[in-house]
Amino acid sequence: MIAGARRIRLPRVSHNLVTLRRKHAPKPDGLGPSVLDRLREAMDRERVLDRAAIGRIAREAGVPEAIAYGVATYYGDLSLARRGDTRLHVCVGTACVATAGESHVEWFREATGLALGETSEDGRTSLEPTYCLGLCNAAPTVLVDRHTDDGLHIRRALGHLTRERAHAIAGGDLELLAEPEPRPRIESRASETIVLRNMIDGADATTIEAARARGAYRVYHEALANKRPAEVLEQVVESVLRGRGGAGFATGQKWRFAAAQTAPEKWIVCNADEGDPGSYIDKWLLELDPHGVLEGMALAAFAIGATRGAIYIRSEYPRAIEAMKRAVADAPLAPFAVTVVEGAGSYVCGEETALLRSIEGLRGMVTARPPYPAVKGLFEQPTVVNNVETLLNIPWIVARGGAAYAAIGAGKSRGTKAISLNERFARPGLYEVDLGVTLRAICDGIGGGLASGKSIKAVQIGGPLGGIIPASLFDTPFGFEELDAIGGLLGHGGIVAFEEGTNMRAIARHLFEFGDAESCGKCFPCRIGMRRGLEMVAAPLPQLDLLNELLETMRYGSLCAHGGGLPIAIESIVKHWPEELQR
Repeated sequence: MIAGARRIRLPRVSHNLVTLRRKHAPKPDGLGPSVLDRLREAMDRERVLDRAAIGRIAREAGVPEAIAYGVATYYGDLSLARRGDTRLHVCVGTACVATAGESHVEWFREATGLALGETSEDGRTSLEPTYCLGLCNAAPTVLVDRHTDDGLHIRRALGHLTRERAHAIAGGDLELLAEPEPRPRIESRASETIVLRNMIDGADATTIEAARARGAYRVYHEALANKRPAEVLEQVVESVLRGRGGAGFATGQKWRFAAAQTAPEKWIVCNADEGDPGSYIDKWLLELDPHGVLEGMALAAFAIGATRGAIYIRSEYPRAIEAMKRAVADAPLAPFAVTVVEGAGSYVCGEETALLRSIEGLRGMVTARPPYPAVKGLFEQPTVVNNVETLLNIPWIVARGGAAYAAIGAGKSRGTKAISLNERFARPGLYEVDLGVTLRAICDGIGGGLASGKSIKAVQIGGPLGGIIPASLFDTPFGFEELDAIGGLLGHGGIVAFEEGTNMRAIARHLFEFGDAESCGKCFPCRIGMRRGLEMVAAPLPQLDLLNELLETMRYGSLCAHGGGLPIAIESIVKHWPEELQR
């Protein structure tokens, strides 16, 4: 009875808390400026959020000061402590760790005299950690957020770090900040090129003129003229398309739930908070094919009867934010209105309920379900949340038919999938493959093995919440159920290779450090479990029986996939490399 009561009450308590917070997050026209928007602007301008600024912003937004303070203390980009005119965000994500360990962090320590999290006494420079910048093909990396003396605000990510480059960046070399980001190799190895169709062979679809020349919005306007919303929806259902950003839920089924609702307005939200260290698929789709993403959103809106849309992009992708804002300004989407919303440094905001809270300008904390967003989502209206790659499939499906899409792939995994390979591979880059291809064909064939010539010890697929797969299991097909059966996760499709000789205990510690740093703190199994797990794997001799008990508690007791998913990776290490944990 007690367990049953918990299952009934937890969603209601969570719903009541969110409702109270929403009461103080009124929806202005155009989605802004929210409390979070105002705080970010103040942080960019002043490099600190003191109590006076927080109080002023609370009054301007018409919310209690506690709400503004709660937001100010939640996001990594915001701070109550002074940050430097130049903020050096050094990536300590999995792909950068696989490449350089912590040597690149040490280079910046040498150059600045600062430890991670510190700001220089003169207020000129701060050194801060971040977990992924989407340049995993060019690891290790750093994001420079700089206010120059002549009033310029520069935000640029730089890769291929060396000691010399790190010292030059820390010294304020503006020529380095002007260099283009290292674009990955982009190729299709699929039977049908769907996701990367406007990106391969140097194709340009970034401007409205170039995008229209390649057929952008043709499918959308033909659907408006000649199809009923139900026809578009059923094509997506027939395609068996599953979400390309996480657990692989059926896209058509999610749309059906939202389409069946009656409400004053409905929303399509594009989840572009691609925070999985090692994945950089969405970053380049946003930058190089922004109108393809918008057309997918517009078709989704047509199918479910939505008139409003929002694209939530992580702040670590400044060029993607710029590209999508330009595209939204130029796109012929009437009567569908879209707003670009910038994140503020929180991995958990990739979870759909946390993302919706962040769009509302609140703390990006997970909400228990039901109700699901398709029934009661953004501002309590029916909301479909799809990630970038999922939406880019939609124009092809509507144009060619759901059956044609479902004919590609294997098992219950239909269609194609974009994958990203980290810098350790001989051919790092962004590729499109048919679902069902083996991991061996991806790692040894497409990726060409490792650039170092060493053997691949293991790969992690789908980010820090995905299992770590040893090379002995590389004949496994790349599909949702197939990877799940061996303790893996398809997820975003980011693949990070670890070479022979990698210390798997160090990887376990790195993953727990990440999980601890990024937990939203709402539920006990995740908040306490991440810290306890870190203590366990850092102990001289970890007790694997206790560690397994902790992982089970986290996996089944956490409110979302952050606390429930990271144990999958640790369980992989316990299963395949127990001797390394106990050295």
